[in-house]
Amino acid sequence: MRQPPNHDTGCLPRRGFLKAGAAALGSGLLVLSRSADSQARPETELTIGVFTDSHFADREPAINRYYRDSAEKLAECVRTLAEAKPAFAICLGDLVDKGKTVEQQSAFVKQIEAVFRKFDGPRHHVIGNHDVATLTKDQFAAATAMPAPHYSFDGGPFHFVVLDANYRKDFEPYRAGNFDWTDTWVPPDEQRWLAADLKATERKTIVFVHQPLDDEKGAHGVKNAPDVRRLLEASGKVLAVFSGHNHRGAFHRISGIPYFTLRAMVEGPGLENNAFALVRVSADGAVHIRGYGKQGTRNSSAG
Repeated sequence: MRQPPNHDTGCLPRRGFLKAGAAALGSGLLVLSRSADSQARPETELTIGVFTDSHFADREPAINRYYRDSAEKLAECVRTLAEAKPAFAICLGDLVDKGKTVEQQSAFVKQIEAVFRKFDGPRHHVIGNHDVATLTKDQFAAATAMPAPHYSFDGGPFHFVVLDANYRKDFEPYRAGNFDWTDTWVPPDEQRWLAADLKATERKTIVFVHQPLDDEKGAHGVKNAPDVRRLLEASGKVLAVFSGHNHRGAFHRISGIPYFTLRAMVEGPGLENNAFALVRVSADGAVHIRGYGKQGTRNSSAG
């Protein structure tokens, strides 16, 4: 499998997974100094840029979602990241909203990716349910240069895992018209891959997934999240989990692992309603989130 052009040697996908393929961020406690982040970082820390649920589409607003405004919001995010110089930037899913046709949704992806590509650094994506409301997973992955729907990579002293929970209860993958957004699962083969991937790394790990892994009883949560959490806990390596999907955001700590759900970029008109974050992770387990706009600032010791 090819190495996508938005990855560089600072954030390399795991070689073993690339051969095997898909089967195989309330109240603020800390404000980061962006000038400090732009200097040489200690080997025990890394700063990343994170946003989620931009839902970009050429469509009139609905249910407080201002789809077109996400292009300007993401442009502001990219400008902020240019000052902070994070190691990489990642979208936690629902980059775009549903298109009526493959051609239309592909155009949405092309337009918003053109904005995201202005970030001068490695870029990563998590697949969200809206991303595959019309496109297939392979089509979305190809359009955004994802190596696969789930994958992992190393950055600085850390390991990063991108999960895909866009599966039905019968573990059939989401595709146009065949799923309900509340029916979300991580299939057994992906769980086996996750266990092997965590075992293979010696680095502290951050997990990214669109649907939350801390709310299996709620509409937004992964329904077999306890199974996935057991794998994360057993590894002893996971520092934090980041998700989107629940546009209001959330925070929980389960068995010592903090689960951050970031607020959606698409909610509300204009830049005053933007939402994104800079996240600094430390090898000692500290996670510091500098929120912008509607995204709150917090750290992993905040409950």
